[in-house]
Amino acid sequence: MRLPLLKFFLWLACTQLVNAADKVTFASFIELPWSYVIGGHSEGKWLTSEATGKRLSETAITYRVFTLAGEAGTVAGANAAPNADVCPDVWMQSLTSHTTSGVRQHAIGVHAPWDPMPRKSRASSLTQEVYVQAMKALLNDQGIERPEVTLTQLLRVDLDGDGTDEVLTTATRYLASIVPSTPRAGDYSVVTLRTVIGTKVETQLVSGEVYPKGDLNAAPNTYEIAGLLDLNGDGTLEVLIRTSYYEGGGMTVWQMQKGVLVQVLSIECGA
Repeated sequence: MRLPLLKFFLWLACTQLVNAADKVTFASFIELPWSYVIGGHSEGKWLTSEATGKRLSETAITYRVFTLAGEAGTVAGANAAPNADVCPDVWMQSLTSHTTSGVRQHAIGVHAPWDPMPRKSRASSLTQEVYVQAMKALLNDQGIERPEVTLTQLLRVDLDGDGTDEVLTTATRYLASIVPSTPRAGDYSVVTLRTVIGTKVETQLVSGEVYPKGDLNAAPNTYEIAGLLDLNGDGTLEVLIRTSYYEGGGMTVWQMQKGVLVQVLSIECGA
């Protein structure tokens, strides 16, 4: 009888250690000010909004709030639940208190045991000719012959910590309005990544929409970089891109893999 009892206690001890480790490594991230659960990370895996929200349903935790400029305070989150009326796959976490005005502005809340912002980005001039021409060439390749180039973000940051900066650029041109209901010919909103691989500079179209022709059936999105944060504790910064259109919006998370950004999480909510 002693051996089965010993096995039981060994199993119980191992289970407690696994659960304790999981609590330490579990991270969750929310979009502010609406408190949508973007997703989470645990034991080497990315978790969807739903999978993360279920872990938060009876948990009170503190989120550190980040903008591109840096840390902006904290918010306290209580229970989470799906947004059943509009977006059943997207969970929302109720907020009980905050120590920052950032909760009223666009920001990212991160609950994690590591430093989510080990390196900050630096904003650069939007009129630098080399980046204007690079964007023009990219839009040419996407079918716009004579694009009107309007850079809206130009951020330098060492994403992977190798000592070399990457450059993230966003550009948006919607002739009708800031968030139009219908795109016209030549409209676009894109996010690009410029990296140095060996001695060669390469440009990746990370995310976006390009309209060489008008499209009466499209509901175009505006794209912008919302955060540059280490969401899984590996020391490499993930890129968070916010999207918005006239009836809603969303958020995508992109992870650097072999010099290329790959989407690992996505939420969208709207009519």
